[in-house]
Amino acid sequence: MLQKLALNGVRNRWKDYLVLFSGLVISSSIFYLFETLSTNGKYLKANGSVVSAIGYVFTFGSILLMLITFVYINYANNFLLSMRQRDYGLFMMLGARKKKIGQLIWLETMIIGFMSTIMGIIVGIILSTGMQNIVIKALGLTAKFYEPIWWKAILWTLVLYLGLFFLAAIYNAFLMTRKPALKLLKSQQKIARKQLSMPLQILQALLGLVLLSVGYWVIMNPMKYGVKTIPISLFTIAFGTFFVFNSIVTVGISFLRKTSLAKRKLNGFTLGQLEFRIHDYTKILTGVTMLLALALGAITTGIGFNNITEKTADSQSAYTFALFQPTTKQKALMKQLKIEKKAKYAYKVVGNIVYFDETQFASQPFETVKFNSKDFTSSYTKLSVKQLKQNIYDLQEFTTSTQPNAKVLIIDSKAFQKVQSTTQSALFFRAKDTYSAQGVFSQISRIEFAKSKEKDHAKAIQGNYDAKIYIVKPLYAGLEFMGIFLGIGFLAMLASCLMFKILSGAFADVKRYEMLEKLGVRKTLLRGAIAKEIAILFILPAILGVAHVLVGLNLFKGMLINPYYGIWVPFSIFAVLYLGYYLLVFLMYQRIVLKRKG
Repeated sequence: MLQKLALNGVRNRWKDYLVLFSGLVISSSIFYLFETLSTNGKYLKANGSVVSAIGYVFTFGSILLMLITFVYINYANNFLLSMRQRDYGLFMMLGARKKKIGQLIWLETMIIGFMSTIMGIIVGIILSTGMQNIVIKALGLTAKFYEPIWWKAILWTLVLYLGLFFLAAIYNAFLMTRKPALKLLKSQQKIARKQLSMPLQILQALLGLVLLSVGYWVIMNPMKYGVKTIPISLFTIAFGTFFVFNSIVTVGISFLRKTSLAKRKLNGFTLGQLEFRIHDYTKILTGVTMLLALALGAITTGIGFNNITEKTADSQSAYTFALFQPTTKQKALMKQLKIEKKAKYAYKVVGNIVYFDETQFASQPFETVKFNSKDFTSSYTKLSVKQLKQNIYDLQEFTTSTQPNAKVLIIDSKAFQKVQSTTQSALFFRAKDTYSAQGVFSQISRIEFAKSKEKDHAKAIQGNYDAKIYIVKPLYAGLEFMGIFLGIGFLAMLASCLMFKILSGAFADVKRYEMLEKLGVRKTLLRGAIAKEIAILFILPAILGVAHVLVGLNLFKGMLINPYYGIWVPFSIFAVLYLGYYLLVFLMYQRIVLKRKG
């Protein structure tokens, strides 16, 4: 019987639960996707040390996602309880025992959690299949040993999400069964309201503005504050945001109520609604603002990593490739390239020592790269023989592929001739426009790797092209991928948290809108009042959150060329998601408070 009641409760309110499902499906599917990468040890080991590092990155992403999901479930749970309290009260009035009511609440919560988690895993498997075909190629990796259906990812997703819902179910049952039936029946008649004196509001407003100013100043001067920058800025901006919402917004609403604007249509009623409950919304508005800023920042910086891939790779070496004993095929492929710089050196190998003739470095100076982190530009410097001997590492790192753990010595011509070993050649070259000739470079790289004694391509790099393909691109693309997916997941769930908070108060507004309708107010005016009230609650955190992002991106100037480049992309994603949730809240709120006749 309880199972039937629980299923009927979910089925009868499926439109209300649909929004909760959507947020949970997004969260659990992204979590599953991250886990397919971070828990597949065989895949990580088979694709080298850089991919293993990406596994740790996605593990960190999973932890962040888990934390925001906990907040999301908390707000969603409060909304669901506010929606069902009256029903539970009626059951008690009809003679149902509290123990049975508790079991019913527990079952309803677990049904929602189980259905959304299973759906999330299914969507996650679909996303993982797309990962195998599209994203892994974009990361510059292979799909070897990658499994879209990965049992560890399924297990961790089930454990986490069902565990969270299990705790929520116990909490719901405990909370509801301790309340008297009469209190549950009248639960919709109470709305928390706190009155602050004007001097206290002014003090909070000043304190909020000061804290925001301090936080912004610290972010704009990260070199001055060093490792203290992030903790100081987070503390000051978070509390500054709280005080701004708790004081300036309240004062602003009170001021507008005294103007002629409040006398137009139902503006006075809308402003009264906002003033009545703004203090109850302060915490959620602050949380949404801060986490919106983090989400937008994650997407923006993720895209920024894609923009610096080429320049970061160029900074790894002055040469596109170093070919040891180049094959006929490699020489033929080189003819298809636009060569900017080329140098050929003879070398001999005896045991673990690689000998070079210094006279060749005098006629063809070896070059190193210097990287300017301010504007992300690379310049090339010619080394004299003396300088090269003092800084032999720049040359030695190229020999590790064919001669691991070898020691490089540069000796004079006579001594080189006396070395009893076969003379071999090393060809160093720098090419133009590596992007348009990727196919040619890939063939050259594969041939060179086949000659290498290293099994890990990331350890067998032979110039900045290999560095880009096997180190920089996988790492940066992994950060970009994680940032975008995390950002989208955060935005969806945070907008949902705000939505659930707003809708939780909708049930108490039914009487007010019924009264206005009985007084002859047209439904078009009532819909307009609802639209304005919800719009203000959505716009306030959006404005302050965007301001936090624009200032916060300054922290990444030392890491990205231009952290503001392409900023319209994450902001567009944010606008579309946010607008969609606003329209959804408007429709749901309207359906709750404006009951259709007949």
